[in-house]
Amino acid sequence: MLKRAGMCKRIRYYDIGFNLSDPMYQGVYRGKRYHKADVERILERCKESRVERMLLTGSSLVEVRQTIDLVDQYESLAKGLGLGLYYTIGVHPCCVNEFVTEEMMTLAEPSNDEAMNQALDVKDVEVTRTRLVELYQLMRERQEHDGRLRAIGEIGLDYDRFYYSGKNMQLLFFKEQLKLSCMFPDIPLFLHMRNCHSDFIGILGQFVEGFPDSEDRFRLKELILDTEHKDRMLDANGYPYYKFSDVRKFVVHSFTGTPNEMEEYLALSPNCYIGMNGTSLKHDYNIDSVRRIPLDRLLLETDAPWCEIRRTHESYPYLVQGEGDMPWLKEAYPDLDQWYASVKRDKLAKLDESKWAHTMVKSRNEPCTMGQVATVIANIKNVPLDELLEQVWLTTCSVYGD
Repeated sequence: MLKRAGMCKRIRYYDIGFNLSDPMYQGVYRGKRYHKADVERILERCKESRVERMLLTGSSLVEVRQTIDLVDQYESLAKGLGLGLYYTIGVHPCCVNEFVTEEMMTLAEPSNDEAMNQALDVKDVEVTRTRLVELYQLMRERQEHDGRLRAIGEIGLDYDRFYYSGKNMQLLFFKEQLKLSCMFPDIPLFLHMRNCHSDFIGILGQFVEGFPDSEDRFRLKELILDTEHKDRMLDANGYPYYKFSDVRKFVVHSFTGTPNEMEEYLALSPNCYIGMNGTSLKHDYNIDSVRRIPLDRLLLETDAPWCEIRRTHESYPYLVQGEGDMPWLKEAYPDLDQWYASVKRDKLAKLDESKWAHTMVKSRNEPCTMGQVATVIANIKNVPLDELLEQVWLTTCSVYGD
């Protein structure tokens, strides 16, 4: 129904940020079910819109396992559609409380208690070490047996959401997870940062330069001794020594900082890249960041179900420049004659399921909107869309693999 004849080989998308474990894709919004899961339809829209590769993000120990299960569940369908589904392993800064409490965390369940979060500390080193070892073992098992693991993440700092977790816990477990990552020197990183530039770049800089850890609070040396990297990761005194390998690549995803901050990250290491989505295109200074980023350091994403481009964003005029209501459609989506319909979340279940394939849920972003993100960035940079996408595809594959 929606397909247009003809192919354009260079129009293809690699979404490096897809939160498929979010309850919205199971039809659950803020704890209430409105419709059944529609993941099959979402993947079919990916096929039609040429989103050929997707990196599914892990946010907590629970959600990482949910994500792996989802990749397993939909792998056959995805392969039949010509899609690649990959995943990350790591604990999001908003979920790091799970390292010090008995409760497991998810992004759908904030504590909403900033005072408690700020006061939280490591009370039982063994409980925390057990969680870190659990994370390490999951990374190691998957690295050895599953090529679909493509990144360690989503890890980092988020100073906009202390109602999830406090600053001290975020700082501590960003560093501890980066230490674990040094035991997997070839796996790239998928990094989260919000309103935390000074601390964030300071910590990354430590790992770029290298440093010994004489305290070894959580006895990670015992893990190091069990790896093939023990000679590289112990200093002359036998202390753990943490340094990113020369091949370690890392992406600051969903970048919303200033142009100067972006350039500081890019100057930190030639292996640093920037990921941009709809939220990365919200303000005037974001537009300037797009103009200034080198094409070969740029990756694209949706961060679905979040971070869609909105009419109120400064970037919106760059999406609709041209003739017609949707001037971006023909070039960004060569196989579509028209864009998908959308309904409110409580209306989808009332539709005949024959219409679900061509119906999105309003305010629930999907990977199929990658073409909109790419169109905006191409227009801001005044670069042909196919040229931009060819470079972004090559860059993304060099970081996270084809």
